[in-house]
Amino acid sequence: MPAYRNRPLMDPDTPVWRYLSLDALIATVQDRQLRFTRVDTFADPFEGSVPKQQIDDQVALFAGAYQMRMMYGSVAAHYPAGAMSLPAWEDWEDPWVRMTRLRRAKTRSTHACCWAAGDESEALWRLYCTNDGPPGLGVALRTTLAQLETAVAPHDLYVSPITYRHYHNGPAFNDELDSFMHKRKGFSAENEVRLLKVDNAHFGALINKPPTTAELPKHLFVNWPAADAITEIVLSPYAEEPFEQRARSEIEAVDASLRDRVILSDLNPRRYAPGF
Repeated sequence: MPAYRNRPLMDPDTPVWRYLSLDALIATVQDRQLRFTRVDTFADPFEGSVPKQQIDDQVALFAGAYQMRMMYGSVAAHYPAGAMSLPAWEDWEDPWVRMTRLRRAKTRSTHACCWAAGDESEALWRLYCTNDGPPGLGVALRTTLAQLETAVAPHDLYVSPITYRHYHNGPAFNDELDSFMHKRKGFSAENEVRLLKVDNAHFGALINKPPTTAELPKHLFVNWPAADAITEIVLSPYAEEPFEQRARSEIEAVDASLRDRVILSDLNPRRYAPGF
């Protein structure tokens, strides 16, 4: 498994959760595949971007490139054609445009699968479980960071907790993966652990002018032994008996070994009733 050098420390026994719909869970278990989503399709427009300080640092760097280009243009006219090695004006790309183009291309060559670390989160139930009826009604896969890493070890994936920070102040990034392993402070309630799949060959072909490859699909699926990796399948805090019965029946139908791992959420009042 490749290593991300700026990965934050996290106890391997930390619980990690993946909140999803019942149908998505059944597909995950039945197909033994974990779904990744192309990063440029995420709702957060800052995915793959860099902090303000990094942009400010480019001002001085790119100013020199402009000066060199201007000087070349004025001198090249006095030399025979082809005597100077810099490309013709029509082939020269503005460094700001190029840098933006490369950063955006990287998001189109990268897929991610997002988990949440730590305790169960009512907010994340409502955020990610929206397809089974009322907001928050769904299921969650629960395992540990160590078990998750072991299950995806055969694949060329990066695994890391997300670092949350401000982008309008603070230092520039210093690793090419930082753009995908950082998010803004306002997202810190997610406590995300991210699995990242980078297709460098696609990126190399995509940045050609014109690109020499088609877009990658929005979703990528990797083999994942769900039954071996899952500690528990947790039913929503809002799961009433009909949904629970349906969930237990469908899960058992696709993999009977998971039957005893299906539990109600600790937040479900049918499991722990409120006391008055």
